[in-house]
Amino acid sequence: MWRARLARKHLAALAAVVCLASACQGNAWQHSHGTDHPLAGSIVDVGAQAEIQKTDLFAALRAADIVLIGESHGNRDHHRIQAELVRAMGEPVNGVVFEMIDTDQQATVVLHFGDRPGDTPGLGAALDWAESGWPEWALYEPIAAAAIAVDAEIVGGNLPRAEVDVLMAEGVAALDPGLVARTGLAEPLDPDLEGRLVATIDEEHCGFAPDDLLPAMADVQRGRDALMADRLAAIRGRGQSVLIAGGEHVRRDWGVPYYLQRLAPEARVVSIALREVDERQTGLPVTLPFDFVWFTPRRQPLGFDPCEAYRQQLQRLDAALPPLTANGPSLG
Repeated sequence: MWRARLARKHLAALAAVVCLASACQGNAWQHSHGTDHPLAGSIVDVGAQAEIQKTDLFAALRAADIVLIGESHGNRDHHRIQAELVRAMGEPVNGVVFEMIDTDQQATVVLHFGDRPGDTPGLGAALDWAESGWPEWALYEPIAAAAIAVDAEIVGGNLPRAEVDVLMAEGVAALDPGLVARTGLAEPLDPDLEGRLVATIDEEHCGFAPDDLLPAMADVQRGRDALMADRLAAIRGRGQSVLIAGGEHVRRDWGVPYYLQRLAPEARVVSIALREVDERQTGLPVTLPFDFVWFTPRRQPLGFDPCEAYRQQLQRLDAALPPLTANGPSLG
């Protein structure tokens, strides 16, 4: 058994080296919008306000206890990079937490790999992924395969829809008392932080969310962040844990790192945002709430206005319907 584990780790390390020396070092982008943007392909160390090389980012990952990788859902380049980053992890990786897998699906993951070891292509069907509301499983399967390659457990980190509904109606007190106590969810955010969170939710929903629904939507965001932080802390052990989630979940101010400060105060946490380029940010300084930002091309053209494109869908919020995706109200 130990020989098999060692062989898998040697193969994963070799794959990372080969990746650095060949095609992965280039920018074989799968999306074409913004490839000529001055930041496309750049990796920025936000603390140092400097562009760095991919090897520098890999070194930072290997020195971390918990690595958070935030995506724009559906961006193929983001999922490709996420898989590359997971494969590049140097220390033993105990688990990779997926926002896209509900915690009540964990038994399905375990049973699937028990019956079909290493079958990441088939995991999507086992999880009924096509009905989940997330982008196609083909985008996430390489990340799951990378997790298996580094001998990591695949862990569900999302609140099940039934719990989201109760949380929307009754607040954080409706969640598991142990989770609430461990993460401090019952304690209010600093008023300024709470105000910025609510304002961001309102902005992300283009102002269509009813004002009286915004506090409940903030509760859902906080509940999801706290649960993902709880899973990451629980699986850490003597190795690393990794999160695959929407970019807003990995921000250092009110996202998952906020709860990790309480759950694992000694842990070295690194937050990486994979960010589509836009016309507002064309160079340094980058003042985004992450440790590192990796800029990529866009799925839609520069100047694309999602508020206009999805106006009819967003207007459903006027009737206080659960918005946008099958996964409930969230910033992503």
